[in-house]
Amino acid sequence: MPASTPGATPGKREITLVSHSMLFYWWPIWLLGFTMALITWMEDHRLAIVPADTTAAVTSSDEKATTYAIAVKKGQETKSLSEAAEKSKTPGETTRIFPTRVSTKAWMGPLFCVVLLLTVVITNVPLRGLWSFLVLLMMLILALSISLIPNGWDDLLRTLGHLHIYINMAGYLFIATVVFVLWAVSVFIFDQRTYIVITPGQIKVCEHVGASIRTFDTVGMSFEKQRDDLFRHWLLGFFSGDLIVRTSGAERETLRLPNVLWIGWRLEEVQTLLAEKATVQGS
Repeated sequence: MPASTPGATPGKREITLVSHSMLFYWWPIWLLGFTMALITWMEDHRLAIVPADTTAAVTSSDEKATTYAIAVKKGQETKSLSEAAEKSKTPGETTRIFPTRVSTKAWMGPLFCVVLLLTVVITNVPLRGLWSFLVLLMMLILALSISLIPNGWDDLLRTLGHLHIYINMAGYLFIATVVFVLWAVSVFIFDQRTYIVITPGQIKVCEHVGASIRTFDTVGMSFEKQRDDLFRHWLLGFFSGDLIVRTSGAERETLRLPNVLWIGWRLEEVQTLLAEKATVQGS
């Protein structure tokens, strides 16, 4: 075999950096939603809708079952109880008397709502540097303080006028499914149209969906990462960051590529790739 020529140009390589939209950070919503729906399904508790002044009393109890007597004021009968009474008379339908599945855990509904609202705030209100750390610290202290108190969350919601938040299984599944579909379409289809392709000699840039591809020389080009949003970049973004590329030459431009995943590791690859050209030229 012929010996390789010193200083020969190495095989062409390229690195693609993809910019993601803010919708990428919404993955905790669909993940938690599916988890809550699974927990609710496994518990298999059912929801009964009754009027405000309904009373219930145990009439009999044995090893097989406990019988309750439910009293509803005249004229306030509900469809839920009426259908349950009719289906109880029909063999084989007793398991579907109350079809709506709901969990009895008081913390599930508030937790899902808090995660949903926090995700909306984090992806729309930038909290950089010290502010993000202080907000996170205050939230952790508050959550731990309530959790350390026996029945803390239940008592807090009861004090606020029994404002317990119960979401049935269909509610979790609907929100999680819609968010997951939007997230998947954004991440795997639309986000892939916003990118920078870096080779040892040049870069190709597409700054947004439908834009033309522009080419720049890498000579004198600088790369900078911004990763100072603790919530967005570190907690939700898998060590993501915003990439800033500054070109050189007569017409200098600043290119911004937000929400690049694993930006620290990817920039190390870029620096290694660009060093190959410098090594070849200096040979």
